This record gives sequence, structure tokens and C-alpha cells, in this order.
Amino acid sequence: MIRENSYRIWLKLVIVHEYFDTQQCGLLLEPNSITKRELEKAGILFKQQNSCTWILISENELQLESDVTLCFQLKTKQADFYYYTDQATTDDSDWSLTDYNKDGTWKLLNIPVTDKRLSATNPETIELKLNSALKHIEFLVFPSQTYAMDPLEVREQRGKVLFDKREELSLPGTEKTLYRFVSSETLPLKQKSAYQFHLWELRKSGENLLSRLPDFPLVQSLSPFSPKDTITSYIYL
Repeated sequence: MIRENSYRIWLKLVIVHEYFDTQQCGLLLEPNSITKRELEKAGILFKQQNSCTWILISENELQLESDVTLCFQLKTKQADFYYYTDQATTDDSDWSLTDYNKDGTWKLLNIPVTDKRLSATNPETIELKLNSALKHIEFLVFPSQTYAMDPLEVREQRGKVLFDKREELSLPGTEKTLYRFVSSETLPLKQKSAYQFHLWELRKSGENLLSRLPDFPLVQSLSPFSPKDTITSYIYL
């Protein structure tokens, strides 16, 4: 009699990124060369289920040794990944993330194969939660050269974001005068912003709405004044 092997999902690996509103994570997950050989030797299939979920499919009786550590590479697939991602490392008692930052690989996910994992009858899910980078939001407003402007103010339409008092500065390396508006607090970057920013002119006769501003500056548009923690938009009137 020929025995038919029965297969099951042994491990499910999920990456959740705070930056995205949809099912995306900005990464690819791949076993390194040693892990790939171990999985092939044990007859374990590694499959991508969707854009942020990967599964390991095995026979009911696992053929792995308990002293093996599986290693998966978290590879960046978006050029802006390092701008919108918090670099903090997340660890769990049963797995770990280590920095790598070479050849398009951001981190390594290490999963020890323990007796507990080998004997588990239900699929195990390992979820990696990645945080968005926290940045100040900045608007650099270049005033009109054709007429004198009354005081300007940047506001978020629903008051969700407050801005420090306006600064009058010169753009570094030039003599161009600008007005700088910076959010009082840092905000988690999002692919889709929940904010609506407007520029107001505070005339003596009443407030005048000059312009709707970008919902969020581009994540890679770094401030010339504070590039480490601030992203900016240039506004020309």
C-alpha cells in the first residue's frame, strides 16, 4: 500500500507596517541560502500567500532537527522604505530581528527550531509589527515679491496638528527670504494622510485663505534646517 503524505501549514510569517493603510509592508521575505537548503532537505515548502504573509508548508511529521535556526532576509522593495520606517528592533522570546543593512536586506529574522515548535499541532503565526518613522512636518513659504503680505499662519483644518510660531529665515546657501512653519509635535508618517493643511493670511479686514497645502510632505523631502527629524514642502506664493 502506498502511503499518501498529508501536508499542513507549520509556520505563518506576517509583516504589518503602520505606514500603510492597505495590505502592504514594503518588504520581501526570503530564506537565506543555508535556510533554503534546510527547508529543501526537510521537504518544507516556502510560499508567499499575499503581499505581507508567507507560509511554511510541511508534512505532518516534520523532518527538521531541533538545533537548527531558520534565517529569513527582510528585503526592501521600495526606495523610500528607510525614510518612512522606524529603525527600532523588535524582538520576541521565540524569535529575533537583527540589523543587516547590506545588499538590499534590511534585517534578518531568526527563528530557532525548538522541540516545542516541532511538536506543535496547530499552525504558529509570527507577526512582525513595524512602526512608522516620527517626523515634524514643515512648510517653507516663499512670500510674493510683488506685494507686501500680512502675517501668515498654517493650520490643520480640524486642529489635529498645531504649529510653532512662524520664523522668518533665509534659505541656506541663498539670500531668499522665507517663512518657516513647523509642527509642534512629531507625527507618524502615513502613506495616506489624515490631515488637511491650509495657509491663511491674517489681514486686518479679516482672514484670507491663500492656499490648501500638501497633505503630507514627501517622506524623502528632508528639511534644510533639521534634516534628521523633519520633512518639508516648499510653497511659492
